[in-house]
Amino acid sequence: MLPPSLVTLVAFVHTSHAFLSLGAPAQVPLSAAPTGSASVAGLGQPSLGGSRSKSAITPEISAYVADLLKDRYVPGLSVGVVRVDGDSVVTEFGAWGNMTEDGNATTPETLFSIGSCSKAFLVSAVGILMDDFAHGRNVTALPSAVSEFTWDTKVLDLLPGDWALDDVWATEKANVRDILTHVSGLTRLHDFSWLNHDSPLYLVKRMRYMKHKYELREKWNYNNLMYITASQIVSTYSGKPFTAFVKERIFDVLNMTSTTYRWDEAEDSQLFSHAWSGSERRRIPYFFSGEELSAFIAGAGGVISSATDMTKWLAMLLHGGVNPYTNHTVVPRSVFDEMTSAHSIVIGQPVKPLTSLTGYGMGWLRTSLLGHDLVSHGGGLPGFLTDVTFLPEHGLGIATFANSDGPHNVQAQVPFRIIQDYLDLKHAVDVPQYSRPDDSLLAHSISYSSSQFVDCETAAFPVLPIEVYAGIYHNPGYENFTLCTTTTGHDDCQRILSDWAAVSPDGTLDPDVLYGSTHHVLFSHLKMERVCSGDGYESFTLTPVTLYPSGYGQDETPFTYTSLTPPEGVEVQCDVLAPWDTVFGCGLMNSEEGRRGTGESIRERADVWFLKIWDIWAA
Repeated sequence: MLPPSLVTLVAFVHTSHAFLSLGAPAQVPLSAAPTGSASVAGLGQPSLGGSRSKSAITPEISAYVADLLKDRYVPGLSVGVVRVDGDSVVTEFGAWGNMTEDGNATTPETLFSIGSCSKAFLVSAVGILMDDFAHGRNVTALPSAVSEFTWDTKVLDLLPGDWALDDVWATEKANVRDILTHVSGLTRLHDFSWLNHDSPLYLVKRMRYMKHKYELREKWNYNNLMYITASQIVSTYSGKPFTAFVKERIFDVLNMTSTTYRWDEAEDSQLFSHAWSGSERRRIPYFFSGEELSAFIAGAGGVISSATDMTKWLAMLLHGGVNPYTNHTVVPRSVFDEMTSAHSIVIGQPVKPLTSLTGYGMGWLRTSLLGHDLVSHGGGLPGFLTDVTFLPEHGLGIATFANSDGPHNVQAQVPFRIIQDYLDLKHAVDVPQYSRPDDSLLAHSISYSSSQFVDCETAAFPVLPIEVYAGIYHNPGYENFTLCTTTTGHDDCQRILSDWAAVSPDGTLDPDVLYGSTHHVLFSHLKMERVCSGDGYESFTLTPVTLYPSGYGQDETPFTYTSLTPPEGVEVQCDVLAPWDTVFGCGLMNSEEGRRGTGESIRERADVWFLKIWDIWAA
């Protein structure tokens, strides 16, 4: 059913001038909402705060965006704005810059990876599935020990035989709400464990080997692994793959015709934007191409969408879970309320006068912006940054997409400025990074680098030959990585060393550095540089990166992608027996803020411990 009328404004901006295309003024009636439907966010009918003909994307906004893109090196940006009140839906779109290195212009239909803005789709899918079970529409049965499927249902009961964590109490007591509100005790450090051949179920089975930083419900700490786990729950109990369930129950019913989890569908449409590194200013590939990886990342960050489609998603949210174009309930009201209500404190102090305390629901942050209630979430995968924000009391929603990753923050500053201008608020300083948590993958999987390396004098202790560290190291949660020296003759090491030499400024490598590779998604290579030696250990700095020895895209010069690399590297300590030139293993140490590991041995104190399982000798 098509709406009888609609207002659409489109701004295509590719120079310093803005060109607005205004469709015939029209409205989408919302007054025929289903009987019993509640008002948005329990605040009554949202108010547009004036004439609905008022533009959100003005010439001033267009000029502001154009200057930001030029200043921050962002090749392309797309914005969708939707306004919903009691009897109309109004949409506006802005597009600036290019979506490809060939110079194809960004449009409202351009597709972007939306990263962690996908989490709201995952939570909606879980809630829809719960509603199916509550009303007898389920197509699979729950385990015999489970009487109902709710936010309080234990994950162990839903995934018996597969679910286990390092902490026994968390294994037994964690429920669906816990894992979706980021209070499981696991941290985003373990994003480093994602494998090139991973799957949600395989990850769930490996999480028992990943150390907890906190106890269950002790502290909010952003975690992608649990959203991947929840996608496995949906697949198990919907009777179909998670991605198919979301397409059928959300994308299709909202007429989000271009939105997909499939990288190949996005590329075949010729609408998928290229991706760029903000730090290297180079084009990079989409990191989650391939059938396995697109399914793996789906729940935590796999949606690929456009400004056009995301305004349909936002219009439904602003209408309390009901599609305003069809009056069909997409997200049950109880689910909408549960996922947009704050369950955990994220930022416990207001950033005066900008924001209030910030809480996290499920897939959404909730705060106030200059006194106005705001629900939002950011997202970022390599090469893309996204922000999705809506203000329930004003019926205003904004989706912003950039095709370059950090640290430019343009995807947050643009909607911030639109909100200020549209609501006639005084311009505050640009939105500070610390006013909300970094909910993109670009916050670094290893999010903290301690500069407090062990204080030791290398000369006071024996220093092992660098060659004894060459080999394969294993952790059952992370699988393997390989370390080589410049003298290692193994075929795999020759390939690794060739890759590193290609990106070296003069083609030479340091004989005192260990060079390695991994089979992980976020990093292709790594290197370790010795810091100091102590009694029974040696300390290194680990630098994980992704190498492009042949460049990428039209630029074939080699380069190193470092946007996911901690600026100071990660502290590594290796357990050694100096008299026999023996390395037992190495651990990532103090790699995140918060509680330090305890114990007598490096293995006990390490955040992640890798056992050396195979020696590779010099040629």
